[in-house]
Amino acid sequence: MSDEKKMTSARTSHASIVSMTPSTRDESTQKASSPISLYEKMGERTTQPFAIHILDALQPILNLDLIDIAAGTGGLALVAAERGARVLATDVSAPMIDRIRERLGPGQRGRAEIMDFSTLNLRDASYDIAVSNFGVLAFSKWRLGLAEMIRVTRHGGRINLSMWTQRDDCSPAHLMKRVFSTLFPARVLWPADMFPVFTEEALRADVRAAGCSDVQVEVVTADWSPFSSVDVVSECHPMFKGFPGYATLTPLEAEKLHAALQDAFQSYAGEDGVIRLPTRAFVVTGRRL
Repeated sequence: MSDEKKMTSARTSHASIVSMTPSTRDESTQKASSPISLYEKMGERTTQPFAIHILDALQPILNLDLIDIAAGTGGLALVAAERGARVLATDVSAPMIDRIRERLGPGQRGRAEIMDFSTLNLRDASYDIAVSNFGVLAFSKWRLGLAEMIRVTRHGGRINLSMWTQRDDCSPAHLMKRVFSTLFPARVLWPADMFPVFTEEALRADVRAAGCSDVQVEVVTADWSPFSSVDVVSECHPMFKGFPGYATLTPLEAEKLHAALQDAFQSYAGEDGVIRLPTRAFVVTGRRL
């Protein structure tokens, strides 16, 4: 199994809980609880604001060739196609690609293909824009993915990536990690090497060294709210139970964790009672030399 395939489940676990969209509310219970449906519900609520930030900065993209690499369930690809780009979404997961095709529907603007980001089956310099939103930078072989992104982008074309800052409560999953570590300091919620850790300076230098100019790295913030602030912990449970450390808890320990998590989430609630967690991610932009 490739590194990217191994990480598909990690991406599902690491994604933060979201409410169901109208389309997913109508799915059967079995389909709604599938890993792909869970990823779409949980991941896109947190990652999509950053996808929109990237696409807004790229405007106009009408009639440009855009590739979305490690596209997951296609949130960014869908919006890019709606805005007029000619989109290719790639992911190593066949079920992910099936879901993207379903969401894109028939038409000339978007298509999806199974590809490992470290070996894209594409010609050199064939895209105006290459994007990977919480994709390439979430994997240990991210340097290979970055090299492939640059290879398939036309000279002067734009490169865009994003990834959590991995600091403090930068996502609901990281809030849980902090609370878990406080309660159970001898245990880890997920392995230390599960996700690469970056600094702004290192990212800037690495993307430049890979063959980009005009490289900028910014920390972008987007508020995340659960579907129900009162039920935030139970709503987040599908995410929580996917982490290795959570499986080690006894029922009493899990109850203790849930109470502490409720308090931690509520610390971000406003006077209206709505939780607004300021999630933070690195957004990297550059141009291929």
